[in-house]
Amino acid sequence: MNVQKVKDEPLSLLKQVKSKGYREMNDKDQCCGFAGIYNIFNYDDSMEILDSKMKNAKNTNASIIVTSNTGCLLQMKLDIQREGLEKSVRAVQLVDLLVEVGAVSK
Repeated sequence: MNVQKVKDEPLSLLKQVKSKGYREMNDKDQCCGFAGIYNIFNYDDSMEILDSKMKNAKNTNASIIVTSNTGCLLQMKLDIQREGLEKSVRAVQLVDLLVEVGAVSK
């Protein structure tokens, strides 16, 4: 999470998930444009920031985009819907992915 400056721990957990391959996006620490209520009061600017972030995500060709930031999750889900990618890409919260793959119990 950008505000809390927690970077290594979520990444370490994610890399432990057995999958078809972990692919890190360029500029992974770049803001998604959500920023609390920034996306409400500065919608157009927020969408430009999101477009840049999601371009990097799409360049990985990943079918799952994982974040530990709830605001980023909402933004990424919005872009997936805007682009009509719901059948090929999904965004998930890191904790939900860990539960889904059985790394932690409910």
